[in-house]
Amino acid sequence: MTTNLEFFGPDARAHHVGLAVHSIEAMVPDAEITLDETQRVKVAFVDIAGQCIELIEPADEKSPVSDNLAKGQKLVHVAIEVPDIETAIAAARPHGFHRLAKPVPATAFDDRSIAWLFSRQYGLFELIEAAP
Repeated sequence: MTTNLEFFGPDARAHHVGLAVHSIEAMVPDAEITLDETQRVKVAFVDIAGQCIELIEPADEKSPVSDNLAKGQKLVHVAIEVPDIETAIAAARPHGFHRLAKPVPATAFDDRSIAWLFSRQYGLFELIEAAP
């Protein structure tokens, strides 16, 4: 039996898992790649056995995923789509999640807001505000 942990509110839904890669093109030559200058990454989304995976390539040497790759850490984050990002952030606080920065628009999600939350127990989560 699965226990449902509603850290981000009852309407939160799984969106994707983010994996750091050295080169998206080398892994998936025909992938549609999006440059997100704010996050300093290139991303592409693929489906593996029904699970949406975001391949994340550093866009430059200052990209935050460069550290992941240097340490050999492929798993970057779990992304959750939420109806209201501020409500989800507030719901997550009592569960030990801390917002790392204010929400910002993300190119890969049609400029919908995203926020990064971190928990010592669960790691890094990306919240994506659902389309209206």
